[in-house]
Amino acid sequence: MVSTISESFFHQHFEPWGQDRLRSCHWLQLRAANGLVIPYIGYLELEVQLCGKVMPHSGVLVVKDHPGGVPAQVPGILGMHVIRKCYKELFGQHGLTLFSQPCVSEAPGPIVRALQQCYYAEVPQDSPGRVKVRGKRVWRIPGGVMKIVAATCSEQFSASTVLFEPLESRLQSGLLASPALVQVVRGTAYIPVVNVGSVEAVLHPRTVIGTLGPVNVISLPAGVTEVPSDRATMSSHTVSPTVPHQMEEMDLSFLPADQQSQVRSLLGQYASVFSAHDGDLGCIDLISHDIPLVDDTPVRQRYRHIPPSEYEVVKEHINQLLSSEVIRESSSPYASPIVLVKKKDGGLRMCVDYRQLNSKTRKDAFPLPRIEESLDALSGACWFSTLDLASGYNQVPVAELDWAKTAFCTPFGLFEWNRMPFVLCNAPSTFQRLMQRIFGDQQCQSLLLYLDDIVVFSSTVEQHLERLEVVLSRLQTEGLKA
Repeated sequence: MVSTISESFFHQHFEPWGQDRLRSCHWLQLRAANGLVIPYIGYLELEVQLCGKVMPHSGVLVVKDHPGGVPAQVPGILGMHVIRKCYKELFGQHGLTLFSQPCVSEAPGPIVRALQQCYYAEVPQDSPGRVKVRGKRVWRIPGGVMKIVAATCSEQFSASTVLFEPLESRLQSGLLASPALVQVVRGTAYIPVVNVGSVEAVLHPRTVIGTLGPVNVISLPAGVTEVPSDRATMSSHTVSPTVPHQMEEMDLSFLPADQQSQVRSLLGQYASVFSAHDGDLGCIDLISHDIPLVDDTPVRQRYRHIPPSEYEVVKEHINQLLSSEVIRESSSPYASPIVLVKKKDGGLRMCVDYRQLNSKTRKDAFPLPRIEESLDALSGACWFSTLDLASGYNQVPVAELDWAKTAFCTPFGLFEWNRMPFVLCNAPSTFQRLMQRIFGDQQCQSLLLYLDDIVVFSSTVEQHLERLEVVLSRLQTEGLKA
């Protein structure tokens, strides 16, 4: 599963240029097939060339030599994480002719056998009902989007309507295929696959996505008639409504027609200010978050137990943060554990327990607004708009020197924040200071600020549109998303 080289091989070939690249990763526990722990020194990220393909950023663990000083029979092990990646690139390029290609057929026997194992693992034994992604094309499905994927199936289903059912084993994280009635044309079925995550996912050729079975329509509900499917309209559509669509759906019936058009025109002009999905965040350069500590002793804790049933939720959230560049992988001496908190809607929120780090942080005394003063400022106002910044804290960068202090540990690795996380003791002060710098001249005159919430108020619609445009314009200028 992992690639390794022996300590002696590292000293012989990599030490002159690799010692400073040898990183510690104590969060990873390496075990042999019999369950015994394998001691290792650290890891390198190398370019590995295999069958003419170069796989960059391949992690290679440096393991200790045999205790008795006995030299290793081989310098290391090439792990399946590299071989699988090579297989996918080669198969995407050559398809079923892969093993007749010189780059593979002339490779050493163990390499060929390993690639064959990848092939057999990815392509289960064919059965009449199995349906697989068609051709050599890699399907890329953005977050929140459904695509109609062309898939091959048995000719026995041609020119018929069949029932598609997904496999019990899930597709890769974020992708979901649901049971559906589909039509088969000349051995090709068109299967709806939706990416319920927020980051792009890929479907590789010949991936088995489900099974087909015969079906007969016995009766239809009253008022429903069967119509032939039109594949020309089956391109893709977003599952969640787009920002322009949400603007069009806004209920402005309490306004005259001319004012409705003014509101929609204003919002359309600043549509880029509004976040299209969870990973669509801005980033401001006006301020950064510092973490001044009373001493330099790192805070270091083990990660806490997470139920295996929640692993996918945590992985998906981490992948979303990585793709949005809110966090990055870390080799920091600091480590704070994550905790899962249940939200009101029943979902889970991943938080970090920074209590030990906060106890060592010098506190920022920047004041938050007093609620009674904010309410007094609303006297005489008739019209209100409220804006909530999308994951507002995550739109503020952390000072580069303090990235390491934000490191948090999970069962899947150590990560640190590029953007300001929640729960840091000085985060509210930093964010309120930022909002005051952007809108301070308007505070309590045309708007109220409380952390990432903005309330715009006015006595007339015309005045309200002017004040709202000022807010949207400044958000756009500073690169923030609401």
